[in-house]
This record gives sequence, C-alpha cells and structure tokens, in this order.
Amino acid sequence: MRALLLFLLTIAHGFAFSQFKRDSTRNLKFFALPVVLRTPETGWAFGLSGTVTFKTSGLKDSLTRTSSVALYGIFSLREQNIQGLDASVFFPKEKYILNMSAGHLYFPDRFWGFGQNTINEGMEKYIYEQVLVTPHLKRKIRGPFFAGIIADYENVLKVLPMEKGLMDSLTFTGKMPYQLVGFGLSASYDTRNSAFWPTKGLFIQTQYIGFQKEWRSDCSFNKWITDIRYFKKIVKEHVLAIQLYNYTTVGNTPFRSLGMLGGADNLRGYYQGRYMDKSMCSALIEYRAPLFWRISAVAFGGVGDVYNRVSDLSISKVKFSFGGGIRLAVQKKDRFNIRIDYGYSDNYNQGYYITLTEAF
Repeated sequence: MRALLLFLLTIAHGFAFSQFKRDSTRNLKFFALPVVLRTPETGWAFGLSGTVTFKTSGLKDSLTRTSSVALYGIFSLREQNIQGLDASVFFPKEKYILNMSAGHLYFPDRFWGFGQNTINEGMEKYIYEQVLVTPHLKRKIRGPFFAGIIADYENVLKVLPMEKGLMDSLTFTGKMPYQLVGFGLSASYDTRNSAFWPTKGLFIQTQYIGFQKEWRSDCSFNKWITDIRYFKKIVKEHVLAIQLYNYTTVGNTPFRSLGMLGGADNLRGYYQGRYMDKSMCSALIEYRAPLFWRISAVAFGGVGDVYNRVSDLSISKVKFSFGGGIRLAVQKKDRFNIRIDYGYSDNYNQGYYITLTEAF
C-alpha cells in the first residue's frame, strides 16, 4: 500500500509540473518530474528527472520518430547517488540516430560471488564509484538497416569490499581502480513504430567493442552484445513484446564489465548482479494491455543465466522470474510511461520496481 501511495503521489506531482513549455512547430515538450523510485538495488530513492521530447524535423515528417533527452539526479536511502544523461536523437528521416548515455554513480552495492551457483546466504556489501560515457552514432544504410560507431569510456574510481569478506579475499580483474577506453562497430535493423511503447516492428542490433591498452585502457578485452526485440499487436492496442539478449566478453574482463543477471530491465525480481560472470543471456516476454485513460497493465516473464563458456549453460540451472505491473502515460501520444512492477522468482529473489519507461 505504501508503494502504491508513493506511486500516486509521483503521478500527481508529475502532472502538476510536466509539460510546462511546448513548441508546436516541432512538437517540443519539456517535462520536469519529481521522481520516487524503488528497486531491489536502490530501495527507496528520490530525485528529479528533466526530459525534453521533440522532432528534429517538422510534425509532417512521418518518417522520423520522436527524440528524447533526459537528465536526472537520484539519491537513495542506502546513500547511493546517481546523476546521468540518456538521449535518443532521431535526425530528419532518420538518416542518422544518436544514442548517448553518460553518468556518475556512487553506489553501495551487494555481492554474492561469481558464477551460476552462488548461494543466497553468501551476500555481502561493497561500494563502487564509476563515471561512464557511451556515445553511439548510427547511419541509415538502406531502409531500416543501420551501421554505427561506438565509443565507450568508463572510469571506476573505487571498489571498496567489506573487510575480510568474500570479495576482499578473492583476486580478480577490476578490484583496484581502473579506466576503460573502447571503440567499436554496430549493425542494426529497426522497424519499430515508437521508441517508448512500440505496438509493432522488429529491432535487431549487434555491437562489438574492443578495449586495448594502446588506447589507454587498463584492461584488454572484447565485448559483444546482441539484442533482438519483436513487437506484435494482438487485438486493438494489446501488444505482445519479446526480447532475446546476449552479452559476451572475451579476454581480461574487469569486474564492473561482467555480465550481470537481473535488474529493472532484465529478469525483474533478481537483484542486478545477483549472478555475474563473463557472459549473460536472457529471454523475456511481456503482454501489454490498455485499461482506461492513460493506464495500462503488463504481465511478464523471463529466463536467463550467466556463463563463462557456452557449454556451462544448462536447463537444470536456468533462472526464471515472472510478474506484472501497471503503466501511466505521462505523455499520452508517445507513451512515455511511469511504471510500477513486481517481479518474483522465489522467496529470496523478488521485488518492486517503480521507474520510468519500459524494460525494452
């Protein structure tokens, strides 16, 4: 009940302060949202999110989706603080697309060890601080096909394990402060009709990023990410959404670049990093149904696991979670949503999520 009350207060404040300026020529809209978040990773967290959505061309350009740039600052009751920027800019006729993430995190976190078989009772706390910037520019090749270039900069300023704990006793890459500088390429196919709440379309993207000491990176390794999303309108505005995701690293992978299962955008119910290893894969499915006014409902489920080698994957070890939630469209036309979800796997791995936008 307390979670629902805070959720409703967030909505009320959001509508009171949102859409305080609009440019009708490019559908430019500004939103300032007081944010109340809850996830297993942060507990209760509070902050402010400022978002601008716009068209880079005129409203008559039906070939260009709505762009968004969001700035946010969040502080949690666990003494975590996060500041960041997320941007998706679709240039006229989507000849170019720029995705950008940047942020600073000071984050008291939790650690269970490495691999598929860590135990729930083995949890201990640690702290990390990190700065990251990852611009990704894509150019249309033909139709929905894009090719891109990626830069990835990360600076892990500190990793502070619990004294005489499991992490403190282990030797692994990334235990001491380190810097990563990487560059890579991407290829994608994208026919989604919306960046926030697609009702149809297919999105396929693969990225390959290399980190080399010659580029002033403290670790040499390679990262390969494949993300496949499919959206199908079932009846009226009811939508089936499916995601297949794989994250693989090869080489001397540092701690904070390992594959981590769980979180608000993966297997909800599992703490992000509950299981971690050099690679991670997952399959998620959602059913999204409008209810009334700006309110929608979502049911979801997923399976996944971490692994060192592909041969490590086993049906008998696979992790799963399921759950449901509700959505409130802060911006009705483009379905920029506040979401509240509950994910469950077992009595230990479960939790509420009150966040912005969709998991995928």
